[in-house]
Amino acid sequence: MKKEILDLKNHPSVTCYIEMLQNNISRMSSHSGIVKASMCVIYTIVITIILTIQNLDMYWWITLPITICMAILDSYYLALEKVYRDKYDEFVDKLNLNRLDSQEIYNMKPRTTSLKFEMLARTIYAFKSFSIFGFYGVFIIISIIIHLI
Repeated sequence: MKKEILDLKNHPSVTCYIEMLQNNISRMSSHSGIVKASMCVIYTIVITIILTIQNLDMYWWITLPITICMAILDSYYLALEKVYRDKYDEFVDKLNLNRLDSQEIYNMKPRTTSLKFEMLARTIYAFKSFSIFGFYGVFIIISIIIHLI
């Protein structure tokens, strides 16, 4: 019995699936970082252009939709990262407890429940993260300060 459990843990398909989950987690985290870096660059360019224009009151609001769109995209990547972390944790727990079903191997669908709008709910829930509201909140505050100047 113990030999079977050990063989399952070392089985190439199980190892490959775990690596795929880890790669997806890393990729989503990387995409989130890219979105944040892009936000800084885009925001700097837009603010520079706005500050060179004499009438700031007309154009300051342009930064708000950009910030909101980038925050939504970043929240989506954060939600996907959380989905794959949960899948990884659940899979490893089942593997260690020897309750693994062969149907679970290579299940890379981000949907974990039967809810129709699960990813939308997870994306909205991701807004609670400080990495979202803290980071993008700073940009909104800067936009308001520019308006008040």
